[in-house]
Amino acid sequence: MLPKLKISSLLLKRLEQVKQQCSGCLFGVFYGEGTLLLLGFNVESTIGQLNYEQIQHKFPAEVDLCGLVKFGDCSDAEAHLSEIFKDVDITDNPILLHCELGTLVGLRASFLMHGKLEEVPYEVMEEEQLYGDFCFTRLKFSWTIYTEDNALAVRKEMHALRKTISGGSLAFNVEPTKVFITSGGVQGVAYSGHKSKAINNDSMITDVMAAVQAAVHFNQEDKENARENRKSKKSMASDIKLSNVYGAVGCDFDVLGIEVLRSKTREFNDTDNITNTLPAMSMCLKPGEKKYAIPVELEPMAILNKSTKLSRLYDILIESICRALRLCEQSITENLEENERKILKVPKTYNFFPREFGHFISCCYLEGVSDDEASMQNKRKRLHRHFGLSVMRPYFRRSNVCMFRNEIGADEPLLNTHLGLKASGVSEGKLYLVQGNYHYYHYLQQQMQDKGWGCAYRSLQSICSWFLLQGYTERPVPTHLEIQQYLVKIGDKPQNFKGSSQWIGSTEVSMCLQGFLNVDSKILHVSSGAELSTLASDLAMHFQTQGTPIMIGGGVLAHTIIGIDYNVQTGQIKFLILDPHYTGDDDLQTIQSKGWCGWKGMDFWDKKSYYNLCLPQRPIMY
Repeated sequence: MLPKLKISSLLLKRLEQVKQQCSGCLFGVFYGEGTLLLLGFNVESTIGQLNYEQIQHKFPAEVDLCGLVKFGDCSDAEAHLSEIFKDVDITDNPILLHCELGTLVGLRASFLMHGKLEEVPYEVMEEEQLYGDFCFTRLKFSWTIYTEDNALAVRKEMHALRKTISGGSLAFNVEPTKVFITSGGVQGVAYSGHKSKAINNDSMITDVMAAVQAAVHFNQEDKENARENRKSKKSMASDIKLSNVYGAVGCDFDVLGIEVLRSKTREFNDTDNITNTLPAMSMCLKPGEKKYAIPVELEPMAILNKSTKLSRLYDILIESICRALRLCEQSITENLEENERKILKVPKTYNFFPREFGHFISCCYLEGVSDDEASMQNKRKRLHRHFGLSVMRPYFRRSNVCMFRNEIGADEPLLNTHLGLKASGVSEGKLYLVQGNYHYYHYLQQQMQDKGWGCAYRSLQSICSWFLLQGYTERPVPTHLEIQQYLVKIGDKPQNFKGSSQWIGSTEVSMCLQGFLNVDSKILHVSSGAELSTLASDLAMHFQTQGTPIMIGGGVLAHTIIGIDYNVQTGQIKFLILDPHYTGDDDLQTIQSKGWCGWKGMDFWDKKSYYNLCLPQRPIMY
């Protein structure tokens, strides 16, 4: 019986953007009673030095090679067909997609059945369903390998490590529960004393998620009970969204945090002589042999359908570690083989979430090798080409790495404060919003007494945070003093400007963006707040093509525009505003309900004041 075929709507959008004749590999997840979900692809398995086997290790565990995609009348697809089909392991029926160039019209899907291609229908899985039906596991794992400084020795040691890990020496704990996963099975409860149904091999991922919700809720109640005179609305464990607890910023997937446990002893059987068996580790070196200790840091991930039985979870987690180890092996050996100086460098894996993908991608980079070095730029360029991504913007720089919510410091400004706002109220309007993540900077943060004069500084900081979080820079967000020192340095301000409480405007903001980040800006002017509606088309185009926050200054006030809702027929427009004049605690509910981040109409702007707008432009980089 042929699998049931589903294709992610995000994948279809990416396929539609390919406009040259080529072929590539398809990657998907097989789940349930014979359903194949296509999630990703790479273009031309022969481009560069990477092949589809190595590309697969960048996907989360459970996302596997499942077939071939052919664009237009690509002739080399037939040559790749048999080669790729023989390596498909997750199904006996590899798939072939045939796409026309630049369109989804005429898209055909065929499964290989008894040596012949049989065309089949497919369903489209929309983003919302993808986030609802699937989740990810994430664990942190570190180990030390001892190896000589040559590629052959590294491959040998990595193979031995994967063999050791696959031998049952690891166990796992689903944080923050008392659910444990070993090679012998799964067992546990949400927390000590919890009276719900115990988790076992027959339980499903949804049961573990419910246990995590219960444990998080229990811990939250403990904290609230510890606070005196604290009145809070009674919440339910089921109200907790795991994407908001352990998930990645800018990603709606639920994520399960997994702790890795190492076995310190082993079980003895009847044939063992316990008195004569001592736990020990030894390393034998040949004369003249020199080995180096290399720490390996991993963050393996796996994708799971929420109806998956827990009896499969141990093997999936082990596979996620082995994939990450293969990425590390690839990075270390490539460096040794490509460089004359045989210097071993420490590998570290990073997880990225390109929004266009709808899934995570992992990369391994070597410590001490800068993102701006030619070798790293070439590696990222190959990745962009493999995944059909633009080379105009960064996706896989270290500063693009996912931020997971449970690891964000309490002193960090709030992220993406517009998410969860009610609709603007513009009838049949179209939304044009900031693309990506940003921090909300406002008065009195970082112990800075800037009330009454620092609004434009705060707007600049919010904009700088956007460039930092999107991977365009590794430079920290500048302080008020650093901003003032730079303006004095370039001769725009006198010496007494440093340490003062003097305002800055959109022109100074553009100068600082150029000086700190090498970012150019477009400046727009209107003579009255009543004329801002005439810029609607310009703002819409900006958010579509650049997607950066906009600083607007008028009179003595500055704000940050992070979107508009615009009806081109009626001319009605509302502006999504980050207001830097807020002086309270970083409480999202207060900020949204009181309008410090919210939709504003034309009456928000002063009709008697002129306005200058600073529209930062994305640099071309990858």
